[in-house]
Amino acid sequence: MAADGGTWLEEYHGDPFDLVFADTWPGKFTHLERALALVAPGGTYLIDDLLPQPGRPQGHGASVERLPAEIEDRGDFRTLRMDWSSGLLMAVRTAPAERQ
Repeated sequence: MAADGGTWLEEYHGDPFDLVFADTWPGKFTHLERALALVAPGGTYLIDDLLPQPGRPQGHGASVERLPAEIEDRGDFRTLRMDWSSGLLMAVRTAPAERQ
């Protein structure tokens, strides 16, 4: 199946997932709350590209810096940053998500 990530996130209303790997803007820089709501209790949300990347749009660095802090400030996830590969953040849901 191929679909626009943002549209899919808006339209999906099924069960949560044990792993959500947000490898593109939808679910990471847009639709973040929706993507996080799809992580089951005990499940993992994983993002990459947190280290400087070639070809990054002008001004996008601020969004990249803000994203991990936003997730780390939540009370329903435990996080681990990894300075490996392109820069990763793994967040494990420790509390049930509110239904959206």
